[in-house]
Amino acid sequence: MAMILTFGFDATSFARLEPLRQRHFPAARNFIPVHVTLFQQLPEGEEVRILTDLAAHAGRGALPFTATGITDFGGGAAVDLDCAEGVALQESLRAGWRDILSDSDDRKRKLHVTVQNKVGRNEAKATQAALRAEFTPWEGTLDRLILWTYRGGPWERIATIPLGEPA
Repeated sequence: MAMILTFGFDATSFARLEPLRQRHFPAARNFIPVHVTLFQQLPEGEEVRILTDLAAHAGRGALPFTATGITDFGGGAAVDLDCAEGVALQESLRAGWRDILSDSDDRKRKLHVTVQNKVGRNEAKATQAALRAEFTPWEGTLDRLILWTYRGGPWERIATIPLGEPA
């Protein structure tokens, strides 16, 4: 089994993004609320180490972002986020965890919010067009780190590490 690490959003951003995910993400695959994935395959045997490292970031301050546009995923759509501090935090964690990361996790990430994935190309293109037609850039914050695990059923939240004041 593996764990995933995500960023969570301030309340206003969550309220804006979660309905998009609920509307467009296939229900059979929509296991956790809207988020930004930092790592997808963290080994469960390293949970204590990971939680210790994450605790060092608690209270550091929420990370401001700008939602900048819609990305074509081929089989889905995402909202692009410009967040230099979020990228820097991911890179810092990545540097400290290189010895435990899978090849897919040991890479720089472009921060984004997946609102649709694993659908047919025509459906994805229609969703992207609809999202682009309504899109205007906006600002928000990434205000928590959330560690999840999959134990054969729904994803379970292991821990939430607030980066700033609670939303």
